[in-house]
Amino acid sequence: MKSLERDVGHQGATFVLGLDPGTDKCGVALLAGDRSVLYQSVVSPEALPGTIAALQECFEIVRVAIGDRTGSAEIARQLTEAGVELPIERTSEAMSSLLARRRYWRDHPPRGLARLIPLGLRIPPRPVDDYAAIIIAERLLEEEAQEQ
Repeated sequence: MKSLERDVGHQGATFVLGLDPGTDKCGVALLAGDRSVLYQSVVSPEALPGTIAALQECFEIVRVAIGDRTGSAEIARQLTEAGVELPIERTSEAMSSLLARRRYWRDHPPRGLARLIPLGLRIPPRPVDDYAAIIIAERLLEEEAQEQ
């Protein structure tokens, strides 16, 4: 895991943890209330409780947005059993994989001849579950903004 330091730039901010659950890997993303991404990673389901614990040491996470499809019930159960005491809210995963690929390419534009390949045919060189976790967390923040 990347080294983490206590966040001082977002004093008093609300932090939301986004999770894109899967059977082999889980996308993890930490967003501040202003939607800035402070952390993102792809971890194994077994490493997820430790990753969350490390993030909680550095950030005051108020809730978890977990994708509502593959593996979500199992991951939520594992987190509860591991003692993760955060409210877990299921959030729609609809189209998150496609949107994650687009966001990946926006953040990592192809170079050279690869730029000529249409976006829909490009395959990222690594899993983009962390980008899907960002989208899931953003959806929860958007739902909250609409309710206010």
